[in-house]
Amino acid sequence: MIPFVVFVFCLFLTYAIYLVATRGSEKRRQRLNQRLSEALMHSSSVEDVEVQLARSELMSEIPAMNRALMHVPIATRLKRMLDQADLQITVTRLLMFSAMAGLLAAMAASVLTISLIVIFATGLAAAGVPFLHVWWARRKRLNKFLEHLPDALELMSRALQAGHAFAESLHMISEEMPEPIATEFRKTYEEQNLGLSLKLALENLTQRIPLMDLRMCVTAIMIQRETGGNLAEILEKVAHTIRERFRIMEDLKTLTTSSRMSAWILCGLPIFVAVAVTFMNPDYMSILWKDPRGHNLIAIAMTLQIVGMLVIRKILRIKI
Repeated sequence: MIPFVVFVFCLFLTYAIYLVATRGSEKRRQRLNQRLSEALMHSSSVEDVEVQLARSELMSEIPAMNRALMHVPIATRLKRMLDQADLQITVTRLLMFSAMAGLLAAMAASVLTISLIVIFATGLAAAGVPFLHVWWARRKRLNKFLEHLPDALELMSRALQAGHAFAESLHMISEEMPEPIATEFRKTYEEQNLGLSLKLALENLTQRIPLMDLRMCVTAIMIQRETGGNLAEILEKVAHTIRERFRIMEDLKTLTTSSRMSAWILCGLPIFVAVAVTFMNPDYMSILWKDPRGHNLIAIAMTLQIVGMLVIRKILRIKI
């Protein structure tokens, strides 16, 4: 137990040293934002909006590590996922949280068992928890964006019908719509307002929000600007198409409720039977849990179980 306590102490001491080393850059960035806000406080175009002169591509608070991670494709993808999830952490901190969780879980498992497979599996599962949290936050934010997209398109269509310019309709969405759609359209409005072409600004929007419905909307806008036509009517039809997709998806979810429940029961039945038999007759199941051959059978069963769950998920996941 003493080696485990020493290891945890050293691990947290390392993290504390990392926080102290990166505190200076964080303070400098806060002072810069404060000076910009004070300088533009009397501007009529700035109202309780955080001023940002350049896009933040910070991978790490440590300059040398930041320059090294800028050339790593995986770090770039992680940075994009963090931005899409709207999590205010760097890639380095995410990797450190993952490593800490994996090491602590592996050390905790080593106290309970000597099986290297169990220790490695526990550490790997714990190391994946921070990435799972980022994935869940990203998915939740994208779903919320998609939920409000038809209303935003209808608001844009009504603004165009009232005689407003397209850029002004973007500004109206950034002020009238809820988050996260207001923030993303505000970024698009500010980019094209500061000199970036509308095509590049909309392409940046689709990169920040990788949704098929948004891509379809941006494609329709670009075609209209090249060939002409009634943009307000086009946006209204796109909003109607998205709402019809939502309706069909809800109908399919209702029709496949029994199949999904059957799939969950089939996936959970082996685990329930194994736990129930273990409680009712421990001696009968002790060979499975303690013998190395039983461990191999458990690994094979878990692999087949995961494959079966993925196959069932693939069957029930209907794309529209």
